[in-house]
Amino acid sequence: MKHRRILSFLLAAAMVAALALPASANSSFTDVSDPNTAVNADVLRLMGAVSGSGSNRFEPDGTLTRAQFCVMLVGVMGLNAQVPIHTTRTIFSDVTAQHWARGYINLAASQTIGGGEDGKGGGRLISGVGTGQFQPDSPLTYAQAVTIMMRMLGYTDDKVGAVWPAGYMNLALSLGLTRGISGLGAGSPITRAQTAQLFVNMLRTETAGGQKYYETLGAASENVMILAVNVPGDDGAPGAIRTSRGTYHPAVDGVAPTALQGRRGALVLNERNEIVCFAPDSTNSVTVVLAGDAQATYLQGNNGTRYAVDPGTPAFTGNSEQADSTYEKIWTDLRGGSQVTLFLDGGKVVGIYYAAAGAAATEAWVVTGELNRASFHNLTGGVDDYTIKKNSSEIHLSDVQEYDVATYDAVTNTVVVSDLRLTCVYEAASPNPDTPETITAMGQQFNVLPSAVDSVSKFSVGKTVTLLLTADGQVAGMAQPSSRLRSNAVGYFDDMDGDKLKLLLPSGGTVTLTGTVSAASYSQGQVVTLSSSEAGKVSAIRLMDRSVSGEFDLVDMTLGTYPVAAGVVLFERSNGSPVTRVSLADIDARSIPGEEIASYHLNTSGMVDVIILNDSTGDSYLYGQYVVKTNHVEGSTEETTTVCFVNSKVSKDLPHVGYTGRSGAYVGVALGTAGDGSPHPRSKVNLIEIKGVSRTDFFTSQGSTFVTANGKVYPVSPDVEAFNNDNRTWFTGTGEEILSAVRAYSNKLTVYVDPIGYKVRVIAAN
Repeated sequence: MKHRRILSFLLAAAMVAALALPASANSSFTDVSDPNTAVNADVLRLMGAVSGSGSNRFEPDGTLTRAQFCVMLVGVMGLNAQVPIHTTRTIFSDVTAQHWARGYINLAASQTIGGGEDGKGGGRLISGVGTGQFQPDSPLTYAQAVTIMMRMLGYTDDKVGAVWPAGYMNLALSLGLTRGISGLGAGSPITRAQTAQLFVNMLRTETAGGQKYYETLGAASENVMILAVNVPGDDGAPGAIRTSRGTYHPAVDGVAPTALQGRRGALVLNERNEIVCFAPDSTNSVTVVLAGDAQATYLQGNNGTRYAVDPGTPAFTGNSEQADSTYEKIWTDLRGGSQVTLFLDGGKVVGIYYAAAGAAATEAWVVTGELNRASFHNLTGGVDDYTIKKNSSEIHLSDVQEYDVATYDAVTNTVVVSDLRLTCVYEAASPNPDTPETITAMGQQFNVLPSAVDSVSKFSVGKTVTLLLTADGQVAGMAQPSSRLRSNAVGYFDDMDGDKLKLLLPSGGTVTLTGTVSAASYSQGQVVTLSSSEAGKVSAIRLMDRSVSGEFDLVDMTLGTYPVAAGVVLFERSNGSPVTRVSLADIDARSIPGEEIASYHLNTSGMVDVIILNDSTGDSYLYGQYVVKTNHVEGSTEETTTVCFVNSKVSKDLPHVGYTGRSGAYVGVALGTAGDGSPHPRSKVNLIEIKGVSRTDFFTSQGSTFVTANGKVYPVSPDVEAFNNDNRTWFTGTGEEILSAVRAYSNKLTVYVDPIGYKVRVIAAN
């Protein structure tokens, strides 16, 4: 089964490479399903050029009339405020005082271009059809729409030349104005969706004066990312739009262009610092759950794709501009199970939005009573088409349990549900218990959300309480412990210190807890359930072993009959050794048999959120050499020997190991602690030696490195070690740096493969 993992991984990688990410419209209009139309329509909504018909419909396939086009045109030009003064004029005999669009038509017809109304080469922006009529309810043709937009760009008859409409149509094509429009003749009626495409194209089309059109509308900034809409502004008023540059209110009241979330483009502000326009560029976005911890130069989503990320790539959170934050500063916070939104331009990551622990949630709701889609209205601002996720997996409304905590991520339009409960002693409050902003429990300071202040203020400092925590570890409520509200928190020791624990958060992050640990010798180094009934103390109960009926299917994400959460946290141990966190992305298998599962944990919705593997991947071992040291006893001819484990990062004497093999042998060890506190291997494996490997036998696929040796393909561990036989030293650096250095040093290499996961763990330069 172990050997088959390598082949199955390569097959899976090939399948992933052929997959396309699904698109989502996320439109603010109820009848728009096409993602491109959704963006275009919401750009026009932001500019006040469209507002939607009855039931908030855009009617994308509806034929556009000449009157409706005038409404769009006036909005795009930013002239809506001037409409009232044009409602009393009569310019066209068939646009009477009773016509609903009279003001828009008269205003549009009053605009001049070029040399003015009577100047050479100039003229009106839009004209009637002769005989003093406008025919407001007649369909607008493709040629008419293009001609008017070209005039808006400053291209008059004397600049276009040729016969109408050919001259205008040909120049529009060369400038990119008609990009995305096909199958229309010059005289064909144009739909509302097609017109929206033309207007959005026009924003980035060069005017006759050499500017892009959006630059004529106000103060413009490029490469701005829309992070969230319909959020509180800096003044506290609702309805603002949060961007990577700052938070601003739209110039048009009451608009929430949800399709623009996750887009990058040019942001245009008026003199009052209000948004008058957003011109999207070619950037799109994708939201992924990390399959493993982020690395310094890349991260991998659970969609199977690995994304290269430059360290200087801008990084943002949903409720903070953090203009100076970069991937280099935050990648260590992105653990497996974290949800991130990547802004992609031609496949290159140009920005990252992430829910930073302690920063993502600003408002939360503790679930009580019966639920329906409207239950979350206060969180979502009235949005109904949200998705619901728990432990990064999409769930149904019926999966949400009483006392779960819900927050809303506007960027991904997701209600994030957390069932994290921590029973503990309420140790301190700041600035005071009546209006706490933070509380202290288990040595950790927890942020208290404003919506939780009422419930927290009902309890006195020193009481044993149950904290209801958001997915990012903030206090959403405080309750009296009971059989229904007992602690379900899970954590682990990530080092050998008995008084430091990591509390696992549903967001993928962790919180460090401190205090005297009960049963420390039994639980040390293991995955534990957490609670406390006494200040300064932590009850850490080892998660008991549980047998599995079936297998861990990494394709369908099931463990036996249980669904596995996308944000599942994986650990591995060997023969009772301390656990090591392992990455889902590094498991080169489609399934793991039940006998290799030591234990698992279920959340309140019956999904597996923690799995402990038992000697399944080989990642729980340290890899290096056993070196035998000879020690001379002073004043005697006697000699003693000490076995030492060594690699580029570790050098540990193992005083209780009776080793009879050769010094310098390559091994893997799972270290625990002996009775006297010294390190002691709980398990040891000898590595498989394969000689005669050259630097050209290594290759990269889907961001992972492999080597062909003895006719087989082996993955190379991201934490590979390498030894220089010439000077008897270890190569140092990250795994990637070590691999590069040893290949550069020698073309005569020996690789050492572990017999569990069949990965290359050590390379020796001969």
